[in-house]
Amino acid sequence: MKLINLLRRVWFYFAIRSVEITIAGQNECLDCVRDPLLHGRITLARSEARRELARLRSRYNATLPPGKRVVWRLA
Repeated sequence: MKLINLLRRVWFYFAIRSVEITIAGQNECLDCVRDPLLHGRITLARSEARRELARLRSRYNATLPPGKRVVWRLA
């Protein structure tokens, strides 16, 4: 059971890093985009990615033993 939990934790950590990289890329794109429609779409996608990031962090914390929690920086 510990191995399964460890594998889940590794997968959630990988997913968290992937979403953080996506959000960073979206932030960089916002500086380059001049079209207001595209700017709005990127902003909506970024807010959805932040929600997904919060969900993944919650699931990651659920795999930790009781009393041990990770404090995440803001995305």
